[in-house]
Amino acid sequence: MTVRAFLARRACLLSVCVFSFAALPAAAAYPDKPLRIICAHAPGGAADQLSRIVADRLGHELHQTVIVENRPGASTMLAAEQVARSPGDGYTLLMATVTTLSINPYLYGQLRYDAVQDFEPVTVVASTPFFLAVNAGVPAATVPELVALAKREPRKLNVGSSGNGTSSHLAAELFNDMAGVQTVHVPYKATATRNNELAAGVIQMVFGNDVMPMVQAGKARALAVTSDKRLSGYPDIPTVAESGVPGFEASVWYGLVAPKGTPAAMVQTLHAALAKVLAKPEVKRQVMTSLGGDVVANTPEEFATLIRSDGEKWSRVIQRAGIKVTE
Repeated sequence: MTVRAFLARRACLLSVCVFSFAALPAAAAYPDKPLRIICAHAPGGAADQLSRIVADRLGHELHQTVIVENRPGASTMLAAEQVARSPGDGYTLLMATVTTLSINPYLYGQLRYDAVQDFEPVTVVASTPFFLAVNAGVPAATVPELVALAKREPRKLNVGSSGNGTSSHLAAELFNDMAGVQTVHVPYKATATRNNELAAGVIQMVFGNDVMPMVQAGKARALAVTSDKRLSGYPDIPTVAESGVPGFEASVWYGLVAPKGTPAAMVQTLHAALAKVLAKPEVKRQVMTSLGGDVVANTPEEFATLIRSDGEKWSRVIQRAGIKVTE
């Protein structure tokens, strides 16, 4: 090989190496601009608080600003449609709930998004169960005693919910089905009104996640939680499943999803950062304080499975109870 040929070959190899190294930052730069979390609820609510807790710490992990945009309305459907129509570039996320992805598709005739096909699951951030609570005057201190009372007096117990077709309504219908009892559903537009009427004895029971102040004031009694395991913040309250209704579980979960087509590498980057965020003790404390629930941080695959399995469960409940809503 001549000196000229050697030098030419060396120059060629160097140019390839320079090109390769120059290309690396572009591939590794994600994210290189602010991200958005679209929250389907109004400012101040549980989903909004959770979105902001996550956004702040996720921004630190990714070294980027993460902005929360509130898009409430139509039972979370407006926000879901917006994100479903957004580009899958890794910069737009939806703080979805069980209502968004596993209830609405079976409750409404037609949606402008497909809960399974239009999104890439990232992780469930947190899960909040309900407390099965009864008025302090109800002669039942345990779930078995409540079931026995309901069976002795069918359709005598009124169960309040936060509205027709809501997750608290579906939890009550699931309880009726699995415990073999008949209660009367009373929907409320405001949970404050529902809770006041529980305290007054107008309704006898609720599935609610905001009833502990009444319990602590002696106006209601918490018989159980609806999660599959006891809550870390209330370890002395048993689950419904361990209290005579095996297999019972009803929780409101909050999870981040990206638009369909978001590259798998970006989903994994987001998941890894979120796993670090949700492992922090202060985040766990904040989630328990603001939502009354626990962090989850499952894998994208586990989240996808949950969307489908909860969809199957709640679709059966909706069908059996004949629940219908108008948009």
